[in-house]
Amino acid sequence: MLDAFFTQMSVTKVERYFDLTPQQKKEFQENVEKDLQRLRQERLDDIARSLRGIDKKVAAAKKDDEVLAYAYTTIQKQYNVSSSYLKTSATKLTKSLREDQFQTFKDKVEKEISADRNTSVEDKNADLLARYRKSFKYWIGEMSQEQNQSLDKFITVHQFPWKEKIDNRQQILNSFIEARKDSVKLRRLTEQFMVDYDSLRTPEYAKAVDQYETQFKNFLNKFWTTLSPAQKKQMHVSLMEQVNELEKLARSSSGPL
Repeated sequence: MLDAFFTQMSVTKVERYFDLTPQQKKEFQENVEKDLQRLRQERLDDIARSLRGIDKKVAAAKKDDEVLAYAYTTIQKQYNVSSSYLKTSATKLTKSLREDQFQTFKDKVEKEISADRNTSVEDKNADLLARYRKSFKYWIGEMSQEQNQSLDKFITVHQFPWKEKIDNRQQILNSFIEARKDSVKLRRLTEQFMVDYDSLRTPEYAKAVDQYETQFKNFLNKFWTTLSPAQKKQMHVSLMEQVNELEKLARSSSGPL
């Protein structure tokens, strides 16, 4: 959970898209660290409390309770709020970009979009299934054969809106490249991307992904009824690992920014 967030705006990842100069990389790295320091001081304790809340629900839950759907929604909300803390470093970076760097970004993202369009739905579903299995394994340990089969069936029956997602990425790219001509529009779009990414979705993708999310939460509610006592115990262990890591990181980050 933490590793996924703290690496999402690594200098190496961003440099790959923009071919940053040494000075840009240095300034971006410094700005990201300032944003993350503020995040550690202001948000980590709150995230830890929300995970403790999930753990209490797991301990007290009945067979028909919506615990996993609640956990999924809670963690997603915390992730989205945390992402907004990188707004400052993102806007400062885009302000420093040259025209050729915008073009480099456009070329590389469009190459990825083209590759995505040429990847079969079966391959996309296989990748999604692998990511779901990895996540489930972390939170509850090994899944039973029946649980694996139910996850396989969900992926097959309830198709993720791949086309709408790709079209949405293309639309956001187009908006970003167009906004480069106006510094105010560029700053606003970058801030919106970091603070409220969902608001940038095309109507088609917003509708399709909302429907998929509803189906996935329904699946999680049914999946909860299949968890063994050992899997629920592992979920407690995994939650407490995250809580302890968050609280330790928050304590080590106390003090002036």
